[in-house]
Amino acid sequence: QAREFHKAVPLTGLVVTKLDGTSKGGMVVATQQELGLPVRFIGVGEQADDLQPFDPRAFAEAMFSEPESKD
Repeated sequence: QAREFHKAVPLTGLVVTKLDGTSKGGMVVATQQELGLPVRFIGVGEQADDLQPFDPRAFAEAMFSEPESKD
């Protein structure tokens, strides 16, 4: 999908929302590498204020950290 959209409308970066699992995190990396575009923002909630500038280090740490216990 992203590739076809990029062909029609040249993109300068990616905005990624609905990051609620590590498989989605892998999708972010694959899409970024395939298109050669930087991830600019990520959505961390449902409101417009929940868009945050993308921090690659924090993203990688979150992907590889242990899930928090809900005790």
